[in-house]
Amino acid sequence: MEALPATADVVIIGGGSIGLSTAYALGLRGVSTVVLERGRIGVGASSGTACMVTPSHAERTASPTSLREGMRHLFDAEAPLKLRGRPSELAWIARFAAASARGNAADSGTAHLRFLARRSLELHRVWNDALKTGLVEEGTLNIWTGPNAYEDRAAIVADQRAAGMTLIELDAAGVVELEPSVRNVTVGALCTDDGHVDSLGFVEAVAAGARSVGAEIYEHVELIRIDRGGLDLRIETTRGVMTCGQLVLAAGVWSRHFADDVGSAIPLTAAKGYHVDYAGANPEGKRPVYMSDEHVVGTPLAGRLRLAGTLEIGTDPDLIDVRRVNAIRRAGERHFEGVVGTEPATIWKGLRPLSADSMPLIGPSPRDRRITIATGHGMLGITLGPVTGELVADYVTGALVTPDPLLDPARFR
Repeated sequence: MEALPATADVVIIGGGSIGLSTAYALGLRGVSTVVLERGRIGVGASSGTACMVTPSHAERTASPTSLREGMRHLFDAEAPLKLRGRPSELAWIARFAAASARGNAADSGTAHLRFLARRSLELHRVWNDALKTGLVEEGTLNIWTGPNAYEDRAAIVADQRAAGMTLIELDAAGVVELEPSVRNVTVGALCTDDGHVDSLGFVEAVAAGARSVGAEIYEHVELIRIDRGGLDLRIETTRGVMTCGQLVLAAGVWSRHFADDVGSAIPLTAAKGYHVDYAGANPEGKRPVYMSDEHVVGTPLAGRLRLAGTLEIGTDPDLIDVRRVNAIRRAGERHFEGVVGTEPATIWKGLRPLSADSMPLIGPSPRDRRITIATGHGMLGITLGPVTGELVADYVTGALVTPDPLLDPARFR
């Protein structure tokens, strides 16, 4: 196994969408980096997403609506958002509930996430041109079924149009014209501002891009400790010790274990999500279909359809809840002809880093500006990867000094 270098200018902990985007963004500015990944590149949360690049669905999870729905479905094993009060998560859930109760904060947070997502989509385009990440821009098709379909669509369309997005309202025939495999739909709305990308392909392309601009990437390296006591930062890992001038903590939900080391509160929970892939189930699909009633996304990827959805907070991170997987499968069977009577090729579960107010933590440690924190992106790690990389590169190079108050890790002190 290749030995780690003794020293580096910048060490990035985490080789997912956020860490690799940061390595690439820094490399474009002439800053060499060493990336340390605890597993293999692209195998964690970044590989299991719905693969959307989606300003339209960039919303705060912590909101009055989420709080109401979480409480209403407290005992529903198949609810899209599942809250369960495991003792280890009670403090986080209390913070999340308090943040969810502040409606104005939820609105401003969502507006800021949408702003960041738009900027990130611009960077996704640039990176796709340079790295061939596989970005497809065909929008997101939202569908509704049932007696409240028109009212529910009207509310979403009004909200997204007010945010400056372009939506085309469709009847059932219009939906099927765009997506011939979709069925059992009353109305739809196409948001043309979104894209999608195979998340694993994106991560692999950005890793290659980062290497091309000087990054060294080491897999199967677990962080043990960060020592801030010397002139340089000292990093202890399962493969030895190294020093660096600056460090970026982008280790997803595992970042929370190093809060004391980096001098910042990092209130994250392991929010579990699922996806189910069906081989050849949607050969004519061109864009993600968001099944609004079920809160499940069906995204066409090369040779397969990915169904993704649900968010579990406070549950056993290692358990696959078959009831929740079946709820996703039923949504697919209801709305996609090719899923009926078909067994999935893969079933995946993974842990998404969700902060206590559901806004990312992006910015310098309040106690040590040599350390920049970049985590807590929830379900938006692929969407916000490029813009996060750009922001972190700004902090590391000194181009940006004052933290964004909505993203500043110091807000949790």
